[in-house]
Amino acid sequence: MYKLIKQFIGFISVSGIGFIIDFTCYTILTNVFNMNVFASNFLSAIPAVTFVFFVSTRYVFGNNLKTTEKLVRYIIYVLYQIVLLYCVSKLSQMIYDYEEISFLVHMNKQVKKILVKLCITPITMTINFIFMKVIVEFLSKEKQNENSSLYTKL
Repeated sequence: MYKLIKQFIGFISVSGIGFIIDFTCYTILTNVFNMNVFASNFLSAIPAVTFVFFVSTRYVFGNNLKTTEKLVRYIIYVLYQIVLLYCVSKLSQMIYDYEEISFLVHMNKQVKKILVKLCITPITMTINFIFMKVIVEFLSKEKQNENSSLYTKL
């Protein structure tokens, strides 16, 4: 349990840096380039996701994967992120467009875009931790188990 809590805190720390990358890109895309929430959320996550994957794999989960193993897991992570980002970006745009939330109706549009991002982030951070733990640790254990059973058969 201690290891899990330590990893979660480490992941939150790395994700915090990723969030700064994501949030900076998101703010520039929405407020400077006036892009919609969906596209901005999707595009701003790309550099953040890449950063979080490589740093977390090495330092949070302490996994020294070979280059090919890391690349395969990165591709899996990116594909997962595409699905997650699509869903979250769609949800973010729906929340932004929804006019029935009384305190959002009279809010400045730029502030509203930022508030939507801040509300969605903790959810995605938690889901990402679980997914990273599975692809980095559990897939590695399965491979180790396969290799050890192969050696015992020989």
